[in-house]
Amino acid sequence: MQSDEVIWQVINQQFCSYKVKTATGNFCRNQYNVTGLCNRQSCPLANSRYATIREEKGIIYLYMKTPERAHSPAKMWERKKLSKNYAQALAQIDKELQYWPNFLSHKCKQRLTKITQYLIRMRKLKLKEKPQLIGIKKKLERREANRERKAEAAARIEKSIEKELIDRLKSKAYGDAPLNVNEDIWQKILDEELEDAEEDESDEDDENAPEEEDEEEDEVGVFVVCIAIHFVLIITAYRILNLCLISKTNLISRILRINSNGKKKRRTRMLH
Repeated sequence: MQSDEVIWQVINQQFCSYKVKTATGNFCRNQYNVTGLCNRQSCPLANSRYATIREEKGIIYLYMKTPERAHSPAKMWERKKLSKNYAQALAQIDKELQYWPNFLSHKCKQRLTKITQYLIRMRKLKLKEKPQLIGIKKKLERREANRERKAEAAARIEKSIEKELIDRLKSKAYGDAPLNVNEDIWQKILDEELEDAEEDESDEDDENAPEEEDEEEDEVGVFVVCIAIHFVLIITAYRILNLCLISKTNLISRILRINSNGKKKRRTRMLH
C-alpha cells in the first residue's frame, strides 16, 4: 500500500518534477491537478483518492482515482464523459462525487465552469471571420528569386541559339533541305517565309494605294479649275456684250437727237 503522507513529504521537502516555484507561490504542471497549485489537497500524486475535470477535443470528461486501482497505473484513472449541457454535467458531478470530500467536488465544478466558458469562446471565434496571417519565409523567397533569374538567363540563351539556327536555315547555310533538322521546325521556317512574302506584298499595295489616290485627286482638281475658267470666260463675255449694247443704244439716241435738232433748225429758217 502507498502512503500519501510519505509521498507528500518527499514531494514537498525534496524534489518534484511538476513543481514550479515563483515569487508568489508554488504551482503544479501535472495535467491531472484540479487547481494548478502545489499543496497537500491539490496534489494528484499525494492523494490516493482524487478527482479532476479534463477536456479532450471539445469533450469534457470526469477523471476519478481510487486506492483500489493503485496497483495498476495503466487503469488508475476512471474516465466518464460529461453531458454538453452545463446543468446536466453539474448533476453528473454531484452524483459521481456524492461521498467524496467537498473540496474535490467544489473544485471540479469550478473547473467545469471554466472549461465550458472557454469552449463557448472558441466556438464564437471560429464563427467570426478574421484575416488569415501567413508567415513570410525570406530565405525561401530569396532562393526562388535566384532560381527564376537563372531560369530566365538559360531561356534567353536557348532563344538566342534557336534564333541563330533559324537565321542560318533561312539563309540556306545548310542547303535547301537539311538532313538533321526536325520537320516541324523546317515547316515553321517555310511558313514564316510565306508570311513575310505576303506581308511585303501587302506593304507594296498599301504604298501604291496612296499614289493612285493622289492621281485621282489631281484629276479632280484640274477638272474643277477648267470649270472655273470656263465660268469666268462666260461672265466676261456677257459683260462685254452688255457694254456693246449700251454703247450702241447711246449712239442711236445721239443720232436721233442730232436729226431732230437739224429738222427744227430747217423749219425755223423756212418760217423766217
